[in-house]
Amino acid sequence: MNIKFENALTVLFTSLFLMSFNAHSAEVSAEIKACNAAVNKGDAKTALMQSEVILKKNSTDYEGLLCKGRALKQQGNYADALVAMELAEQSTQDIFAKTVSFMLIGNLHQANNKTEAAVASYEKSIEMCGKNANKTYIFINYNLIGDAYFSAKDLQAALEGYQKGLRLAFNDNERAESFENLAKTYNALADHEKAIEFQLKATVMQKQAGDLTDYADSSLLLGQYFMDAKEYSHAERHYKKLVEFAKDNGGAYYEAAANYGLAEAMFANGDKEAAKMLFSNANKQASKIGAKQLAAEIQAKQKALNI
Repeated sequence: MNIKFENALTVLFTSLFLMSFNAHSAEVSAEIKACNAAVNKGDAKTALMQSEVILKKNSTDYEGLLCKGRALKQQGNYADALVAMELAEQSTQDIFAKTVSFMLIGNLHQANNKTEAAVASYEKSIEMCGKNANKTYIFINYNLIGDAYFSAKDLQAALEGYQKGLRLAFNDNERAESFENLAKTYNALADHEKAIEFQLKATVMQKQAGDLTDYADSSLLLGQYFMDAKEYSHAERHYKKLVEFAKDNGGAYYEAAANYGLAEAMFANGDKEAAKMLFSNANKQASKIGAKQLAAEIQAKQKALNI
């Protein structure tokens, strides 16, 4: 199974950055609020119009430049987005604002597959964090460095970034994130024993500190890593527990996804008739709740297995 979850971390981090920065500001203008709201909704055209209103009043307005850069990034205009974000960083002496700027510049480079430029920017952000002992954002930056190298398939460098992040993890949520990052990297390295070890740790952390969705997502990944390791009996037992968890907590999507994983594990273990029925049931469940991507994946697997 290869369930793809929507990754909203960049949007989440950006929103947190701006909320945190605004907390440092005495006042946030209506134009800046409108610009940021437009970007957050994906309305780059409106955001650019709002940013121009702001920058006509003050061509070096930090938030106006940053909003303009984010909007240009959404439009795929890498060169002009970079200019705007670099001008934003240069326009302020505020340490936290510079921390945010370098992170967003790094994300821009990363979105354009410029790994080393992204890492260099994240390292500048870490340098800023050191000036005010901002360990939380150092943690985030090391994970971003790991992400950049992971995307570039430089997996040893990714491990190093994620391991540095883990050493700074402050609570169970951050430890869960670090464990999941390490697990996915070890899995990509085909070190399945390590992948299972760290994903199991992540699942424990998510059960303790995360919400039900976090725990279910983490559990699905653990099942996938059991499958990748060809530990099909372990995968069966794990998915059966996840099915019951989903039923008990009203998680129809996760019940369908877990049944799909269970069907794969049973098929791999040789119980093909029971697996065939479970594939069909999982597909019906996914279709019933409108989980189109999951249903399409199940149907593709059925076709591939000719069942």
